[in-house]
Amino acid sequence: MMLKRFEVTNFKQFNSLKWDFSKVRNYDFSTDCLIDLPCGKLIKTALVYGRNSSGKSNLGFAIFDIVQHLVDKVTRPDAYLYYANADHPDDPVSFKYTFELDGKELLYQYTKTSPLELVQESLYVDNEEVFSWNQKTNTSNFRNLSSFGFKNLNFVYKDSKLSFLRYLANNSPLSENSPIKNLMDFVGSMLWFRRVDTGNSFMGLLSVSDNLDSFIISHNLTEKFENFLNEHEVKERLKVAKSPDGREGLYFAHQQALPFFSVASSGTLALTVLFYWYELLKINQPSFIFMDEFDAFYHFEVAEKIFNLAKKLNIQTILTTHNTNLLKHANTRADCCFLLQNEVIKPFSDLTQREIREGNNLEKLFLSHEFEC
Repeated sequence: MMLKRFEVTNFKQFNSLKWDFSKVRNYDFSTDCLIDLPCGKLIKTALVYGRNSSGKSNLGFAIFDIVQHLVDKVTRPDAYLYYANADHPDDPVSFKYTFELDGKELLYQYTKTSPLELVQESLYVDNEEVFSWNQKTNTSNFRNLSSFGFKNLNFVYKDSKLSFLRYLANNSPLSENSPIKNLMDFVGSMLWFRRVDTGNSFMGLLSVSDNLDSFIISHNLTEKFENFLNEHEVKERLKVAKSPDGREGLYFAHQQALPFFSVASSGTLALTVLFYWYELLKINQPSFIFMDEFDAFYHFEVAEKIFNLAKKLNIQTILTTHNTNLLKHANTRADCCFLLQNEVIKPFSDLTQREIREGNNLEKLFLSHEFEC
């Protein structure tokens, strides 16, 4: 399953925003940024650019709103404190997700008045309505549920604030090929993360958070982590030692051992977060990744290595950045690079009349304002 289109209305700074991952050009380079599906090609690895306060982080929060009300995974309630657009605080917030699943198109949309207050919800499979309900108009349609294999549901004990899709999934036997099971599994495996000064900030995928050094030590990854740091220009040796309170931790191996998390640079800590997720992905396979400001603490050469590491993942991945050095056709392509500006997100390929060729310098074009929403 892949996310094909996303729309949001009245969320934070966005009056209305639409994003289409199926708008792919016929470039014959950097095809590893795409994935082939029965419906055609979709964007697999996307770079998102935008000025400060353009909404790059809020875009990620908008996409991950679905995690809050469908599954019990780690969330960031602070990211949703100011929910509705401040110019229209009393208007509802609407979300619309279109997914591609084995040649079928799933459309899930819902409306909220607050992060936990649903007032409308509907689900369609290939334009056929599975269910819908609307509190404002006091209308609903659950008649088609039986044709999708759902029978004998007890509506009496359904929590009115709870998503019906969630209720349906949790109270019905679902076959392995059920589109609803696939949708719930996809949402339950979505991952948003970024490195912040206070540590590893993330949403989705896990039900509890791990301690980074405990994870590395308990999985016998210290040597592998040291090699990872060395490959990314951090030329240090590591060891495991006990602190005065008896707890094992990571240390830089000098004549005077230095506690890793006390003295490591911001860039090294960012690499630590990346290593943690890269190894954890082998244990808990994510369905979708949003890496916010992924290279904020990296040298541009390290950032390029990390981006190419992300491209190797067979997972739809979005990375927000300010790093124009990544804009090379050896790395990416104009239909996989997006500009977020004035509440509009569009690929570079749609923001110019110029025919983009492999020999064009994307970075130079971008810096000369060739691409403007």
